[in-house]
Amino acid sequence: GRIIRRVHDFVRKSEPKLAECDLVEVLEDSIGFIEADAKLHSVRLVRKVAPGPVSVYADRVMIEQVLLNLMRNAIDAMSGDIPPERRRMTIRLTLLDGQARIRVADRGTGISQAVREKLFTPFFTTKQEGMGMGLNICRSIIEFHRGRLWVEDNPKGGTIFSMSLPTAQ
Repeated sequence: GRIIRRVHDFVRKSEPKLAECDLVEVLEDSIGFIEADAKLHSVRLVRKVAPGPVSVYADRVMIEQVLLNLMRNAIDAMSGDIPPERRRMTIRLTLLDGQARIRVADRGTGISQAVREKLFTPFFTTKQEGMGMGLNICRSIIEFHRGRLWVEDNPKGGTIFSMSLPTAQ
């Protein structure tokens, strides 16, 4: 309910609630929300998180919404014809040059170049039940936080969505 209210507020252009928060905690909470769904779809979750707290100035609930959307998409990408033993989602948090970087990697079928060019476009979707707003809103949220959201191929097969946010130093 909190996530839906905050996204609704964001879409209405109300002021997000920025505060210093620990990105490790935000990430762990988001993983906690999605773990049951991952298990239901036989997706193994692998965490690779930088040690210690990682402080960023952010609207915590909005960042959780982005992470949940990226993880949900990763699970969906592996739910079809991907054999259960290959269904692996790796979530990595690293620090580099004053930036916190989170990568959500799946081992799905990947994204074609034609689809990739439209991924962040409003109302573009590859899902039968999708509205085509998730990634567009996610990118807007991350850019509002002075960060960046992008996609690349996973060398092991599948896709990696990466986001970076400036640290609070």
